Amino acid sequence: MHRSFVSAARQFRIPVRLSRIAWLPLACLLTGADATSDPPGGSLQLEELAGVGWNAQRLELDWSWGEGTTLALRVTVGALDLERAGRFGDLRLACPQTSLAAGVARCPAATAQFTNAAGTPVTARLAFSYDMVRDELTLDLQQLDHCDGRVSGRASAGSMGWSAKLTANHLAAKCLAQAGWLPDPLPVEFTAGGIDGSVEITAGDARLELVADLSVRDLAFGDQSGDFAGEEIGGQLQGRWQRDGEGWQGEIGLQLERGVVFRDPVLVDAEVTPFTVTMSARHAEGNLEVTALEVDQGDALAFSGRLELAPDPWRVTAADIEFASRELEGLYTTWLQPYLIGTALDDMEVSGAVAGRVNGAPGAWQIEAELEQMDLLDRQGRFALGGITGDVAWGDAGTRPSRLRWAGGQVLHLALGGAEASFTLRDGALELLAPLRQPLVDGALAITTLEAAGIGSGAARMKLEGGLEPVSLEALGYAFGWPSMAGQIGGTVPALTYADGTLAVAGELRVDVFDGVIRIHDPRLARPLGPVAALQADVDIEGMDLELLTRTFTIGRIEGRLGGRIDGLLLHDWRPVRFDARLATPPGDDSRHRISQRAVNSITSVGGLGGVLSQSALRFFDEFGYSRLGFSCRLRGAVCELDGVEPAAGGYYLVKGGGLPRIDIIGHVRRVDWAELVDRLQRAMAAPAPVVE
Repeated sequence: MHRSFVSAARQFRIPVRLSRIAWLPLACLLTGADATSDPPGGSLQLEELAGVGWNAQRLELDWSWGEGTTLALRVTVGALDLERAGRFGDLRLACPQTSLAAGVARCPAATAQFTNAAGTPVTARLAFSYDMVRDELTLDLQQLDHCDGRVSGRASAGSMGWSAKLTANHLAAKCLAQAGWLPDPLPVEFTAGGIDGSVEITAGDARLELVADLSVRDLAFGDQSGDFAGEEIGGQLQGRWQRDGEGWQGEIGLQLERGVVFRDPVLVDAEVTPFTVTMSARHAEGNLEVTALEVDQGDALAFSGRLELAPDPWRVTAADIEFASRELEGLYTTWLQPYLIGTALDDMEVSGAVAGRVNGAPGAWQIEAELEQMDLLDRQGRFALGGITGDVAWGDAGTRPSRLRWAGGQVLHLALGGAEASFTLRDGALELLAPLRQPLVDGALAITTLEAAGIGSGAARMKLEGGLEPVSLEALGYAFGWPSMAGQIGGTVPALTYADGTLAVAGELRVDVFDGVIRIHDPRLARPLGPVAALQADVDIEGMDLELLTRTFTIGRIEGRLGGRIDGLLLHDWRPVRFDARLATPPGDDSRHRISQRAVNSITSVGGLGGVLSQSALRFFDEFGYSRLGFSCRLRGAVCELDGVEPAAGGYYLVKGGGLPRIDIIGHVRRVDWAELVDRLQRAMAAPAPVVE
């Protein structure tokens, strides 16, 4: 045995220091010589003892003989390192009755104490045996109370390495992380919850294999930024990992059954949509290859395929993923809506299905999707599009054409008919391949050119050319709840652009209404579908027939023509906040100029302007002649500064009489609240016509 021990010392390169005993008594001890002729005990000190997958430092062995062939054994280890299991410090093992027989030392009841990585003392009860011929150590861990739970199992170590099979019950996750039993460094800190299950570990000769079957309950965690957190998480984790040299490979399965996980901005509620992940991967030369990946979130989302990732920081370098959603509402609510907050698409009802594929590498991505009966409905009523079907291809390089069809919808209460578009999506840019005719109310928007760039970048730009086939004002009035009007809007759209969140028309839009023309110059609409849209434009009004206008807006009959300008028009959320308007009888207008008594009453009542009849007897007439009428309003915020067609004594003419019977209407109020002015106009339109006696 002396030769065996020296051979072992040479094998492990063990610096050995003996005290209080000599070689012969030690050899007699290890070979089981008669205790009556031996010294009462002894000790052995080793600076280092190592094997495949483990290393013990500052080891001290003390023993004393008991009855017969038993002895009391005490082992102290300054530090014990187990490959991939961590370091155990200040380990103390005591066995009061160790038996020696046939080259095997056995201890049926031992106690062990050590400190974990957090410096917390741990106590265990165990049994062990050591076969000196085979150089094999076997441990039977009967009870280890640790981290508010209990661990039990078996472990063995020999010349080829070590292995362990452990069962854990109700271990606190926070304690396990602090004790160094979980991978380090972790991106999160555990604050609550426990772990149960079993772990099998085999290590030796630079090889490690780990098999785990774990369940978690009421797990809670978070990172320092608050961007990654979880609460009341429950589920199952199964996995197998193998490490050989510098590389490793493995399989993992995760079932998230309960709780909520938040990864800014996505929130996954496992009770609403249970989440399952299975994955096979291998790691070599610093890169990670996911050879098989499957994610299942029920009808909301399922995808499978492979990934390749590179470190520093981790990023996808190649992928081939197939995905499907049989219920787009779940996909939108969980995975898409959080990224759309603050846009026009952040509050929708979505239905239908989608399936597709993502493959390629950075700079050469290809995305293909097939849409089936997709419906989009803005809950705020701003837009809707239904029956969307077709194929979409999007890539960094050349892609095949995309085609979409839709059954109809609405935008800003304007009805849209069915249409079909053919286009390409490449490098974040869209180009229309064929003219698109989109039915709009009782007309249509005919698009000949549509180009967009920067899609998905937050700096999208668009250019559109085409024309607006005439849309009746009667249909527009019905859509917006306006009074019924004769006329139509239409014309050429020379260049409509979208950039920096603003929709702009270079040129003019023409509206034919009330036998006149309204020309809207260079309109610009910021945040068109946002919470506070802003419209800017300059407007020319030419030759509108006042009889047609006052027949629509029932303030009383006025005959004649009206023209003018509205400069610097600004609407916020479709309400005017600024403009300089001047509307009046056009110079040289030779049409018949007449105004009814009801119209006189309406004009004098709007804003409390005050009216002056040239002769009191005119109250018996139901209409009057005039030479000119009009007004101006300079709106700034909530106040309108008023003026008329020309100055009058103490005020301004709103209506300057002419012919017989003649009437003058003179305004005296210069500043009036805009909301009050509009309210009085609405009351005037609702008032009954006067009775002339």
